[in-house]
Amino acid sequence: MKKQWVMMLVLTALLMMAAQAKADHVRIVTGDYFAPFTGRDLPDGGIMTEIVRRAFEIAGYDHAEIIWRSWRQGYDMTVKGEVEGTFPYAYTPFRARTVLFSEPVASLSAFGWYAKSRQNFETIDDLNGTALCLPLGYAELGRTSQMLATGRATRHAPPDMRTCFKLLEAGRVDIVIAPRSEAHDSIRAAGLELDHFGNIDEPLSTMPLHFVVGLNHPRAGKIMQDFNAALLELRDSGELARLLNRAQY
Repeated sequence: MKKQWVMMLVLTALLMMAAQAKADHVRIVTGDYFAPFTGRDLPDGGIMTEIVRRAFEIAGYDHAEIIWRSWRQGYDMTVKGEVEGTFPYAYTPFRARTVLFSEPVASLSAFGWYAKSRQNFETIDDLNGTALCLPLGYAELGRTSQMLATGRATRHAPPDMRTCFKLLEAGRVDIVIAPRSEAHDSIRAAGLELDHFGNIDEPLSTMPLHFVVGLNHPRAGKIMQDFNAALLELRDSGELARLLNRAQY
């Protein structure tokens, strides 16, 4: 009887250790071609990939596994609780129905890009009546949101930013909405020339970028609490600023 009791205790301990090991391993999904923040071809997977990994390391997690999917698929996986989180995402009330947002990790401005061979747009007011390109899954923010909501512009939503610039080059849209770094990366990835495109100086939006966790995940609150605490430590130590400054975006 005593031997059976000891075996039960050992088995219980092993199960607890296995559960703990599983809890300390997180699977994080992100998308490609969003320089300098995420990208399979970027050093360390991009600056925000590095920050997220570092945050989970500080939080005491054994391993943060980064998996790559399309932006739409990755977000859906997060909402369903199939992974521990995704990044980087801007806050919208619609998204807040299904995910928790971390404290801001970085911020980014998006600009209106045009094909120089067709028409130069000098101000945001020049965009009335235009066809804007913003890929599927990208939020409508700032002035972009206002123009689309009031019917002053229409939206085309292809699968990715590279396609937006191909459509712009072909004259099928008038403007692409993108941050400078992502625009340059996407233009090159599409096999196009950077000097064929220009941008309006005034940003259409400036957005904080966040790590998000699906509300359906059973440990959503704990994961977000751990991430935010680690992010605060990164910020207070100056490491976060050093990482972001290194990206020079």
